[in-house]
Amino acid sequence: MPQIDIFFLVGNAEWMRWGIVGHGSIAKTFMEAARGIGHSIEMVVGRDSGRIEDFCSSYDVPEGSTDLLSLVSAVDAAYIAVPHSEHCSSTVPLLEASVPVLCEKPLAVNESEVSKMIRTAESTQTFLMEAMWTRHLPVYEKVLSWINEGKIGEVVLVEASFGFNAPYVPESRLWNPDLAGGSLLDVGIYTLTLADLIYGSPPEEFSAKADLSSKGIDTHLGIVAKYPNGGLARLGSAINAALGFSGRVIGSEGMIEIPFFWQAEKAVLTSNSLSEDISIPHDVNGFEYQIREVQRCLESGAVESDVVPWSWSLSMSRLMDEIRSEIGVIYPADKESENG
Repeated sequence: MPQIDIFFLVGNAEWMRWGIVGHGSIAKTFMEAARGIGHSIEMVVGRDSGRIEDFCSSYDVPEGSTDLLSLVSAVDAAYIAVPHSEHCSSTVPLLEASVPVLCEKPLAVNESEVSKMIRTAESTQTFLMEAMWTRHLPVYEKVLSWINEGKIGEVVLVEASFGFNAPYVPESRLWNPDLAGGSLLDVGIYTLTLADLIYGSPPEEFSAKADLSSKGIDTHLGIVAKYPNGGLARLGSAINAALGFSGRVIGSEGMIEIPFFWQAEKAVLTSNSLSEDISIPHDVNGFEYQIREVQRCLESGAVESDVVPWSWSLSMSRLMDEIRSEIGVIYPADKESENG
């Protein structure tokens, strides 16, 4: 579909037509948010025709297909909701066909795949954005303003934990190395994102330790990182331990607590001189902010978002590659990238 047609459709309506690649739980969350702000879901694409039929029937989606490129003439943009290992292979053909893409985090398994996706977006001048919804949440505008106003003094430490005890299902996306399973790419990326939001850059050095499963994926990961301004981060992620879901920004003169930080709707500031809090409930479920950002970019003709720019996705993929190298996690996709 020529890009000019996409912008014509988006620019002359308050809604967008979306296609979803994948039919798991995250696809349902996205669909709820998109419909909640007036967008439509026109098609779902997957590999299992029976599951596609059931999904379309259960959620009133007009059309399903096993052909990825059937989306080209049917939608204004595609949302990629398949396992990490399939992000690159699902995104690149759509970008080559000039279909704008919002791809679930992480953008891809490794830096090599992310680079390939960005090169394709650049060469076709087609919109691409990683679906790191945390970066769009309005609460963080207030958190950053508190920090910039000096209300907690100099930031010295960011703490974040995201860990749960998932049942061991060897072939599931969490536990299967072929699907790039493990805690880092699934939930550890959120803890790294919080530190990145607060410090405004990747760490200059880090130390990482992990427990690995018998198949070599990280089940419990701990990271201590130092950032260019001298601040530290202590970050934990797990798929086999209930670490909790808390985020804290500790300064020389106070602290900001961010409950459920990756989907934050509130934050609480405490210091020696004041106490303040902010509450911004989601309009739908929190995914709506990134969906609106895609629409804003398409309406303006942008191929890249300044909220989640390509440089950020590339930097994050590089950092996670370095962390995996330190803890000894290697995916089949890494070997394919080396050979490719």
